Amino acid sequence: MNNTTHNDFSKLEIPVVIKLFVLYEITHKLIFTFPKHERYTLGEKIETAILDGIEFLVLANQVSKYEKERILAKANSKVELLKILFRISLNCTIIECKKYLEIENKLQEIGKMIQGWIKYARNIK
Repeated sequence: MNNTTHNDFSKLEIPVVIKLFVLYEITHKLIFTFPKHERYTLGEKIETAILDGIEFLVLANQVSKYEKERILAKANSKVELLKILFRISLNCTIIECKKYLEIENKLQEIGKMIQGWIKYARNIK
């Protein structure tokens, strides 16, 4: 029997994936506070972008060095999309400024991690 908790990320081993996983947990709870019509449009788009980002990062970790940069660029574009979607959420008063700033800080950190990975991938070619 596996005795790990749901927060045991040791199997993921990719720090930026762990950061996105934590962001997903925060966002998943937050989306339940969205107005119903926004929950199934903007909220769903946000969740999908986070999950797509995780998928691209896991894939980037498994592909050859020649494919890595292209896939990391896709992951980075998902993070940039998330920044825009959360800004829309703030501007439409769906989320509070404090929560927006918390999420924006996490997205900035994730973006820097992905950019660092992209630079590393360029150097190993």
